[in-house]
Amino acid sequence: MQEKTGPVWVLAEQIDCRLLNVSLQLVGQARKLADVLETWVGVVLLGDNLTTQPKELIAAGADKVYLGNATELALYQPETYTQMIVDQAQAHRPEILLIGSTAMGRELAPLVAARLETGLTAHCIDLLMNEDKILEAKIPAYGGLISIICPQKRPQMATVANAVFSKPDENENRRGEIVPLKVHDQVTHRIQTLEIV
Repeated sequence: MQEKTGPVWVLAEQIDCRLLNVSLQLVGQARKLADVLETWVGVVLLGDNLTTQPKELIAAGADKVYLGNATELALYQPETYTQMIVDQAQAHRPEILLIGSTAMGRELAPLVAARLETGLTAHCIDLLMNEDKILEAKIPAYGGLISIICPQKRPQMATVANAVFSKPDENENRRGEIVPLKVHDQVTHRIQTLEIV
C-alpha cells in the first residue's frame, strides 16, 4: 500500500546524552501533525553512548528513530550532522522536518534546508495543517501573527523554541523501530568541534 504522504520528522538534540525538552515537545507536536496527515513520525538522533534515548522518543510519540550512535558524533559536527540528515531526508522523503531553535538547530536548519533546496520558517510559535494539508507555520510579526507556507518544496521545515509546545505524556508501552545509521566517512571536516565549554 502506497503512503499518501511522507512522514513528519523531528531532529532530536541531546547534550551529554540528555534529550533536550524541545526535542520531546516537537515529537509531541509531530505526532499531532502526522495524525492529521495519516502518516508516521520519524526522529533523527545523533550522538554517542545513546541507549535509552531512542526509547524515550518512541514513548513520546515517535514511530521510527534513525540513530547515529558513534564516538565521531559525541560533539556536534556541522558538516557531518548536515550530511547525515540530508542523506536520510533524500532517501526517505519526509513531508515535514522540525528542528529545535537552539544554538545547534539555528545553525543546522539552514544548512540542511539549503542542501535540500527547500524553504525554512524560523522561530515559529505555532504549527498546524491547513485545509490543503500544508504546514502552516505561524511567526510573530507586525504586532500580530503571520502564517508562512511552503506549498511546493519538501520537506517543509520549521524551527521552534523550547516551551512553545508542551511536553507529551510518555507511553512506555508504545512500540517503535530503531534504525542504526552509519557515520558518513566521506565528509570533509573543514570545521571540527573539539570541546564545548
